Parts: sequence; structure tokens; C-alpha cells
Amino acid sequence: MKKRQIIILASTLLILILGYGGCSILAGMKKAPERKAPQKTFRLVKVMEVKNDTLVKLIAVQGKLIAKEKVEIFPEVTGRLLSTNKPFKLGQKFSKGEVLLSIDGNESMLNLKSQRSSFISALSQVLPDIKIDYPDSFDAWKAFSDNLNPNELLPVLPELSDSKLKSFLSGRNVFQQYYAIRSLEDRQSKFTITAPFDGSVSSGIVNAGTVLRAGQKVGEFTKDGVYEFEAAIPGKDAVDIEVGDFVNLKVDGSMKSFKGKIIRIASSLDPNNQRISLYAELKGDALKEGLYLEGTIEAAQINNAISVNHNLVIDDEYVYLVQDTILVKKQVEIKDKFKENALITGLQEGDLLLNQVIQGAYEGMLVKTESK
Repeated sequence: MKKRQIIILASTLLILILGYGGCSILAGMKKAPERKAPQKTFRLVKVMEVKNDTLVKLIAVQGKLIAKEKVEIFPEVTGRLLSTNKPFKLGQKFSKGEVLLSIDGNESMLNLKSQRSSFISALSQVLPDIKIDYPDSFDAWKAFSDNLNPNELLPVLPELSDSKLKSFLSGRNVFQQYYAIRSLEDRQSKFTITAPFDGSVSSGIVNAGTVLRAGQKVGEFTKDGVYEFEAAIPGKDAVDIEVGDFVNLKVDGSMKSFKGKIIRIASSLDPNNQRISLYAELKGDALKEGLYLEGTIEAAQINNAISVNHNLVIDDEYVYLVQDTILVKKQVEIKDKFKENALITGLQEGDLLLNQVIQGAYEGMLVKTESK
């Protein structure tokens, strides 16, 4: 019995050993599964193809309009204001040569006519002496005398080449009377003030019947349609502008724009703010004195440049290009910044520029460009 148990136990162990050995052999014959290489990941990005061009540097400006031509109205004579076709009131328009103010000068005119009549009488008394003593000059002075009229301006005196005749006429006070009348004629012209150019009354209101005094300011007259835009820019930008450069301006909130040209630039900077003043001429019926405008100056030209969002320029020094699905750094030079844009140079025609900001971007990063 004991022997039989030993045989059974030994057989069981043998079977287990043979089974384990067979499994090991079979396991060794089985091929190990192949390990797969890790799959590459590409970031989908937006790019723009570089197309270099000649671009214009823009300088921001803001300022107000001032009248290019404005005159202050000061009567040079005293008198009562007469009624005219148009009242001298704010906003009233006048054409060049049209009467702005007419002052009553009737008394002065009567005195002027009296002086002319006296001169005609005095000259007629010396003509016989001229005919006898200076026959060569008689015809000229006779014609001058015949052209005199108390209601008209004095004509020009005949040419005097004879010194004796000149002394003779001076002794008879002919010249003194003549120039006294010319002075009165000049004063008489000041009773009427006419418009020096097409424009409108920009300040002042006077009514007919008002007594105006000599030297009294009654208002201002401004030329319409032509103004100067006054602005100041940083001194660093002054080297890029010159007389003749264009400015593009508009009123904030309005779609209408105006184009002008720089006509003057100050010769020195304001030491307090390091800015320099400039003036541009603008034309337009819609413009008004004092109007506030803002816009840009078309300054220096930049060759082989491209305009990009300034956020694409890293550390103001380089950008990312896409080359064979890889991001590479490219050094560039910023020529100008205006609002959210930057003008840069240093890129080649046809380069693919990364056209979006990617957080954590690095050189060598795998990317894939979006289809257009």
C-alpha cells in the first residue's frame, strides 16, 4: 500500500514537470508583439505668405483748424452806420469787393467837393501865366485842368521837367492844394469797408444806425474754405517729415475725411514737451475754424517691408516662420509702429509667416498650416 502511494505521487510530479516544460517550450516559440513608435502630433496654425512692398510710415496727429486768412475790422473814421444789402452779423457771407460796412460820410464828401472846386478855380488863374511864360508845358496843364471835376477823383499831375515852372506852381500853392485833396479822397474811401476776399463774418454784430468810432473793433472777417491744421508731434518723428508731405484727417465719429499738405514746420522743439509744431493747409466747404481733427501724416517710405500685427514680433526682435512643418525663428527689424501694426523688414518674398500668437511656441515645434 505504501509502495503504491509512492508510485502515484511520483507519477503526478512527473506529469507536472513535463507540463511545465512543455508550456515553457511553447512560450519560447511564440513571437513577442512589436512595439509601436510614438505618433507625432502637429499643431494646426495660420500663416501668411510674405509679400514685401514699399510702405509709408504713418505718424499720428491731432489738432484743430485755424483760419488761414482772417482780418479784424476797425473803422478808421467816425460816423453813423448805414443800411446795406447784407447785415454785418455772425455767419453772414460776402463776396470779394462786396460792401461790409458803409459809414455816413456825407459831410466829409461835401467838404471834399468844395476843396476840388477851389483847386479848379486856383488852377484856372495860373493857366494864362503858364501859357505866356512856359508855352511848352501849357497844353499838358490845360488838358489836366479840363479833366478836373468836383465829383470825381483828381487825375495824376502832368510830368514836370521845368524847374522854374515847378517853383512857380509851388509859389501859387498848386501842389499843396492838390495833395491836400488827395488826402481827403483817401480818407473818404474809408467810409466804405469792402470784403478783401470771399468769406463770412466770424465775430461781431453791428446794426444800422449805430455810431461807430475810429479805432473801434466791430468784428472779424474770415476767408471760407481754406484753413490751417495746427498740430504737434514728438521730436523723434520730426526727422521723417518735410514740407509737402500729406496728412489724412477726419472728425472723430464722422466718415468724411480731408486731405491736406504740410506747408510749415517749426524750426525748434518745445523744450517743455519735446514736441514740434507743424501746419498743414486744408480746403473744404465743410470745414470750420476751431474744428478738432485727428489722423495721420504720410511720412518716410520704407522699402521691402511688410505690415503685421505687432504681437507677432517676439521681444521686438524676431518672428516665427514655418519651414517644412517646423517653426523657426527669424530676426527682423521694426521700422515703425502704428496702433496695433508694425512695419518690419528682413523677410524674404514667399516666406510663410506664423500669423497667430501661440502660447508656449518654440523653435522646432511641429506645425501644420491651415488650408485656405
